[in-house]
Amino acid sequence: MKSLKMTALAFLAVLFASCQSEVEYPVEPRISYEGFTYLFYADSTFSGEGILSFSYTDGDGDLGLDDSDTLPPFGPNDTYYYNMIVDYMKCVNGEFVKMPLLSWNQQTQSYDTVSFNARFHRLRDTDEPKAISGMMDYTMPIQNPLSPNDTIKFEIHILDRALHESNVIQTEAIITNPIFHIQQSGLPRSARNDVVPTTALRHCEEARRSNP
Repeated sequence: MKSLKMTALAFLAVLFASCQSEVEYPVEPRISYEGFTYLFYADSTFSGEGILSFSYTDGDGDLGLDDSDTLPPFGPNDTYYYNMIVDYMKCVNGEFVKMPLLSWNQQTQSYDTVSFNARFHRLRDTDEPKAISGMMDYTMPIQNPLSPNDTIKFEIHILDRALHESNVIQTEAIITNPIFHIQQSGLPRSARNDVVPTTALRHCEEARRSNP
């Protein structure tokens, strides 16, 4: 199935990158999960998107790709075109399972496989090796029109320009229809980003107990 490029629906924003010559990190990037935030409109309706946040370190600062980085191994058809790899996981019978997310293509009258992988830009404007650390935000769609009330997770890792792979991090359980579960909880929508992760995990655990 054709891979759907997430150019319009997903973007990666670098919040800050601090360079400290006295700090040393491994040359392999390291990332740590910092949280997931649901995005709501001003009228408290759900936007269908959320922000995945993680922190990073890299010992020589070679993170990110320019738009001009399209020669092998970073070409559009190469394995390393994306420097951020995101796997979609869905709660099935109480267990989180990696699987493709399908999207109906009206033009071709067939299903496309949605890709959450992304390219983020260079974090430094020089190739001089220097340790860096910082935070990244990744805005991504989470609603599935074909299955609107799922409990999901994402697994993420990144690569530097030397093709060093980072460790793998995993989000907490995410509910793709948070408004429904907030209403079920009886709590005000102002508590939406506090109640939903707990509700999502309980929802998956209940499915596991009902499917021994």
